Amino acid sequence: MPESDPAVTFDRTTHDHEVPRDSPVVAAMKWAMHALFALLLVVGTIRGAQEATHPVPLVIGCVLLGAWYLLGLVAEGRSRSLGVAWFAVLFIGWVGLVAASTELSWVAFALFFLALHLLPKPFGLLAVAAGTAVVVTAQFRSPGTAAVPSVLGPCMGAIVAVGMSWLYRQLRAKSEQRRQLNAELVAAQGDLIATHDALSGAQREAGRLDERTRVARDIHDTLAQGFSSIVLLSRAGLSGNADAERLRDILTRIEQTASEGLGDARTVVHALTPPQLDHAPLVAALGRLVERQTGRTRVEFVTDGAVASLPTTTEVALLRIAQGALANVRQHANAQRAVVTLTADGLAVRLDVRDDGDGFDPDRPIVPSQQGGYGIAAMRARTEEAGGLFDIVSAPGEGTTVHAEIPLPRGGAR
Repeated sequence: MPESDPAVTFDRTTHDHEVPRDSPVVAAMKWAMHALFALLLVVGTIRGAQEATHPVPLVIGCVLLGAWYLLGLVAEGRSRSLGVAWFAVLFIGWVGLVAASTELSWVAFALFFLALHLLPKPFGLLAVAAGTAVVVTAQFRSPGTAAVPSVLGPCMGAIVAVGMSWLYRQLRAKSEQRRQLNAELVAAQGDLIATHDALSGAQREAGRLDERTRVARDIHDTLAQGFSSIVLLSRAGLSGNADAERLRDILTRIEQTASEGLGDARTVVHALTPPQLDHAPLVAALGRLVERQTGRTRVEFVTDGAVASLPTTTEVALLRIAQGALANVRQHANAQRAVVTLTADGLAVRLDVRDDGDGFDPDRPIVPSQQGGYGIAAMRARTEEAGGLFDIVSAPGEGTTVHAEIPLPRGGAR
C-alpha cells in the first residue's frame, strides 16, 4: 500500500504531497503515531478490563483491533482502496469496543490522524466528526460524567488533531518542494555536465579543424610553392635553349629550392617557425626570399622605417603572406616587375607586394580546387588570425597590390 503519511501506511502514490520514505522526519512521525495508537490501546484495554463485568471478550476485541492495525503495517505498499477499507474496518472495530468500554474512547485521537492523512480531506473531516460524536455519546453514557467536559474534551482533541494535521501537511509540502528542487538541481547538473562534454568535444573538433587548416596553409605556402618553383626551373632546363652554364645555374636553384622545401616540411611536421626565420629577423628572411625569385619577373625588396625584431607569430604570418603573394605573381601575373615593401612604425607592421602584371577582378569569387585557388584565402586567414587587416587592390590590366597590416603588441616590436 503506497505510503501517504508517516502515520499511515497506505497510498503513497495518490497523495498530493509525497514524502520520501527515508526522510528522518517522516520516519519519526510515523513511529510516533504507531506508538500513540499502541499506547492508547493498551491503556484503554487495561482500564476497560478492570471495570468490565466480562473482561475476556473486551480483551480479545482489543487484541483483534491491534492485530488489524499491524496487518495494515504488513500490507504497506498496496492500493489506496485497500487502505480505505482497512481504515473503515479499524474504525468500526473501535466503535464496537467503545460501546463495550468508554475507556477506549481516547484511541480516537490516533484514529483522527489516520483519517486526516489517509482519506481525502472531506472524508477525513467527516470521519473526525463521526469519531468525536462516538466519543461524546460514550461519555454521556458513563455515570457521573459532567456534560460540558464530555463535549468539550473530545471536541478539543479533534481540533488539536486537525491543527496538527494541517501543520504536518505544510511540513510535508515543504519537504516535497525541497525534494523536487534537489531533483531539479541534480538534473540541471547532469545537463550542465552533458553540455560541458558536448562543448569540450566541439572545441576539440574546432581545434582539429583549425590545425588542419593551418597545416594546409603551411603546405600551400611552402611545399606547394617550392614544388611550383622546381617545376618552372625544370621546364626552363628542358626547353633546349639553355647552355651548360645556364643548366648548372638551374640545377643549383632546384637544389636550393628542394633543400628549403625539405626544411619547410620539417617545420610543418614539428610545428616550428619557418627555417628562413631561424637565427634571422624578418627583413633578412624576406631579402633571401626575394633573391631566390626566378623567371621573367624582376623582384625588389624595400624597407620603410626601422623594422626591429617582431613577435614570432607576426614574422611567420608576414613571411608566409609574402611567399604566397610572390607565388601568385610568378604563376598568374605575367608581370615584368614586382616590389615587396615592409613598413613598420610603433603601432603596426605592413607588408605590400605590388606587381605590374595582368591584374584581375578581386570581387570575382575564386573557388579552390586541386589546381589551386587557396593562396588568397590563406593569406587573408593568416592576417586575420594575427589580428590584422588584409586587402587586395587590382583590376584587369592594371597589376595587383597585396596589402597586409598587423598591429604590434603594446610597446611596439620586441
